[in-house]
Amino acid sequence: MKRLPVVLVFLALLLISGCGNSVDSFTGQVEKIEENAFLIDCSDAATKGIEGPVNAIGYICNVQYTEETIFRDVDGNSLHVDDILTGSMVNVILEEPTDIRKKIEKNVSFVLIAKEFVLISSES
Repeated sequence: MKRLPVVLVFLALLLISGCGNSVDSFTGQVEKIEENAFLIDCSDAATKGIEGPVNAIGYICNVQYTEETIFRDVDGNSLHVDDILTGSMVNVILEEPTDIRKKIEKNVSFVLIAKEFVLISSES
């Protein structure tokens, strides 16, 4: 019987720690192309979990890519980094889950590292 309270406390801690706003991927439009990085609209990820009215401010995330980053289209076809253009809509899969809203609220610069970019649509 003594184990039941311990198990309940353990489960409660798991639930609390799992209720963050971390994302492992997000979808956004490429706003600017830089060397080894894209500036991508991450407004949906930045406002994830906010209840009620959401400020209409747009949020831009600096998403870097490495030699290991995969570029592909929605059908799984391999792409090259040059296939991602300004205005393209992409799904970004991050190297590690990140609470983008918390990072923005701290008002310090941060960089996300992409594991994969999936091209959804491209401005031609």
